[in-house]
Amino acid sequence: MKILLLGDASNYHATLATALKAKGHDVTLASDRGKWLLTSCDIDLSRKSGRLSGALLYGRLLTTLAPKLKGYDVVQFVSPGFVSLKPGRLEELLRKLRRGNGSLYLTVLGYDTSVVTNLAGPKPAVAYSEWQIDGKAQPWRYTGEADYDMWTAPRLHEYNEVFYNTIDGALTALYEYHVITQAEHPGLRLGYAGIPVDMSSLPAPSLRPGIDGKIRMLYTCRRGRELEKGGNELYAMLKRISAEFPDTTELVAPENMPFSEFVRTLASADIVSDQMYSYTPGTTALMAMAMGAVPLSGGESEYYRFIGEPYDAVRPIFNPDPRDLEGTYRRLRSLVMQPDELRRMSAAAPGFVARHNEASVVADRFISFWENKEV
Repeated sequence: MKILLLGDASNYHATLATALKAKGHDVTLASDRGKWLLTSCDIDLSRKSGRLSGALLYGRLLTTLAPKLKGYDVVQFVSPGFVSLKPGRLEELLRKLRRGNGSLYLTVLGYDTSVVTNLAGPKPAVAYSEWQIDGKAQPWRYTGEADYDMWTAPRLHEYNEVFYNTIDGALTALYEYHVITQAEHPGLRLGYAGIPVDMSSLPAPSLRPGIDGKIRMLYTCRRGRELEKGGNELYAMLKRISAEFPDTTELVAPENMPFSEFVRTLASADIVSDQMYSYTPGTTALMAMAMGAVPLSGGESEYYRFIGEPYDAVRPIFNPDPRDLEGTYRRLRSLVMQPDELRRMSAAAPGFVARHNEASVVADRFISFWENKEV
């Protein structure tokens, strides 16, 4: 198949592109390179700085880039906002992509109007998120970074509806995005893909806690997203543990960094702080698990059941509970005091990723979906 992956986030489509190419498909990735992550792409859709940056990007998409964005069997969007442009311009580009290509699909892996409306609304598909917990709005909702008013603005809501009514289906990256999309767009053809991890590109798992020195705890939350990811709460827990056990633990909290350097830093960790509010492990958590680390990330029972993981299997994710912060701290402290248990979880982590999230496995789910098979 000839495939266009349009947009990227957290290296998702770049990883998927590599796996699809390995299976013999003709794949083009057009993205803004994940901004500061500087991930790979074939067509650079970065929006430059300056007052006319949007007009210049839109002009390129209508002229010099237009021939490169048509003639595909499949176009897979990273989000309704697949490039950094206003809704009216996105809608015009969507119509051109519809006319010039075969099937159009969405990878649901981040915020869009549907996701925000559901999570912040009166009947969210999950009991907790960064937007609200058990019906109580979280501080994140009221920050400028959350952009609640932008996500729910009438014009963007209108475009979001046009987008979902134009595409032929969607594949979800997380359990929570799957149940949200089911609730918001019940007639949409939907499949679960998961997050792809290229295990062959990552350092092999190494010796873990209690064997090679101190337990290395890595805080990875992107600066500026602490409230969104619950990083402020997780970091406070890690600092308490580090202060209580200075001889057996080490806390590392680097600033934002390019993707390649980030991978090297992950490879050195035993415990990786990922996020508080997710039901599902995110990209950072899965990469850490592939290298044998234990993530603080989403690991709810609903997620394990959804992916078909046996109940009695070792659960390699430490699942924080935002409804019980002190209880979460006590469980984490207990884990740090039990290197054998940490090693047991560490040993189970790479196999978990290989079963559910290895890039080739995820790519096969996309291919089956595109070929109208059940996923």
